Amino acid sequence: MKDLLADLKRWRAEGKTNWAIATIIETRGSSLRPAGTRMLLTAEGDVAGSVSSGCVDGDAIAELEFVLRGEAEIRRPFFGISDEQAWGAGLSCGGAIDVLVERYDPLYDGLIEELEAKRPVGFASRTDTPRHLLRKTDGSVAGSLGDAELDAAVLADLNAAWPGPYAQKHSYPQGEIFVEVFPQPPILLIFGATDIAVPLAQMGTLAGYEVIVSDARRAFLREERFPNVQTRFGWPQDVFTAEELGPGWAIVVLFHDPKFDIPALTLALQSEATYIGFLGSKKTQADRRATLLESDFSEIELARIHGPVGLNIGGKEPALIALSILAEAVAVRHRRSGGMLGV
Repeated sequence: MKDLLADLKRWRAEGKTNWAIATIIETRGSSLRPAGTRMLLTAEGDVAGSVSSGCVDGDAIAELEFVLRGEAEIRRPFFGISDEQAWGAGLSCGGAIDVLVERYDPLYDGLIEELEAKRPVGFASRTDTPRHLLRKTDGSVAGSLGDAELDAAVLADLNAAWPGPYAQKHSYPQGEIFVEVFPQPPILLIFGATDIAVPLAQMGTLAGYEVIVSDARRAFLREERFPNVQTRFGWPQDVFTAEELGPGWAIVVLFHDPKFDIPALTLALQSEATYIGFLGSKKTQADRRATLLESDFSEIELARIHGPVGLNIGGKEPALIALSILAEAVAVRHRRSGGMLGV
């Protein structure tokens, strides 16, 4: 849904308000898109998003048109992808997707408002009738699934999955409900406004991270080098506290200078950040770790540092190093692993 916000805002500005929406509510086999992926169609024929990256999108559009014409309130197409179609979509062995097609409910506006504010939000959709329920960060609820007991049961599941990410179809006595929790966007904090930081900030934004670049050197931290991302000028310990660097944060230290590296790594290790990456050769890694050990950090704590930083993709150029760093941060976020780049 987050990927569609720009299209939705443009459509509203153009006065287009009659939309239908398709949501993947379950996948089987090698589906390219996960549950929660959405596709929208306006009455004017504008399309945003995709449920398959091509192979069954034409069929999905036909279902969306069926709903837009008012021939049904809701549709539940099940697309089984043949091997031939699967190869065309980049899949290796076929798969299937269960899709919910409905008119755009005004409650989606509340969901969009929360997503644009970058707050976690829960959303539930009935799969047999167009009813939805929205759960906000403050615990307030909008909408209803049409049954008080069902609302309570779904809210309990939303609370259990909070703060996400989560997208799964559940069976209740009253019927099937697709339950989602949209998390707060992950944050990529880059210490060191270096040549590697420039493409890393750009790639991080494209990957859905909220990006912050921090440096105490004004000459490096120029707006033209880092457009459309936050910047914080100053020493790490002066512009951040460990408490604000929570589990949704990925921290990358690119200074390659001990007077900056040690304060940044100290702050990162004192935080609950999910990922800590540190640029430097094996010798540099050993030197910084020795200094941190003298500062009473344990070997277990230092094991949180990914260094030399990045997955081993074989490139040494700044853009490729940035790509390897972002790939590693994403892999850690999704509990995957990979080799190190060694720079």
